[in-house]
Amino acid sequence: LGEHNMWCKMSNFELGVRVPWMVHVPGVERCSGVHTSALAELVDVYPTLAELAGLPTPPDLDGQSQAPVFHASGVTIKNRTISQFAKCGSDLDKMGTCEHTPRTEIHYMGYSMRTDRYRYTEWMRWNGTTLRADMTDIIAAELYDHQGDTGEDFDAFENENIVATEADVAAALSKELHDFVKGQFHV
Repeated sequence: LGEHNMWCKMSNFELGVRVPWMVHVPGVERCSGVHTSALAELVDVYPTLAELAGLPTPPDLDGQSQAPVFHASGVTIKNRTISQFAKCGSDLDKMGTCEHTPRTEIHYMGYSMRTDRYRYTEWMRWNGTTLRADMTDIIAAELYDHQGDTGEDFDAFENENIVATEADVAAALSKELHDFVKGQFHV
């Protein structure tokens, strides 16, 4: 709490979207006390726990099982994770959460993609009629390099937006993010 002058997890910054995930898998000694840097999303929790428990999962789940991560070191299932956060109010720079706000009255939607190295975020104007982000109206973009980030010094990362100096990286991540958002809305 307090990083980036925020007192809550209502942002697309690293600390706002990260959630500790601690799992004990009976009979799997290898994962006792082990930390992994494998990327996962909250939608992965159900399919992972179901697979670890030997239960079937519905085929239409959004998440992917992370069970293989528990059985072998160095395994990664996803090469990126996505988060999104809405902001309300006329000024994007002001922290205006949209708690208890109808979707028709949201002003901006921030989509953030985390890879093993970068966090890339785009803030787009939200269309309250179609209930979709206007991907042609990008208000701001952020790119942060997390190379060497061990999670121990939260002030060392996400302080310098390098979107202008790393234009090629930003463009590639922007395309991947847009492809995801378009797929989410079946555009």
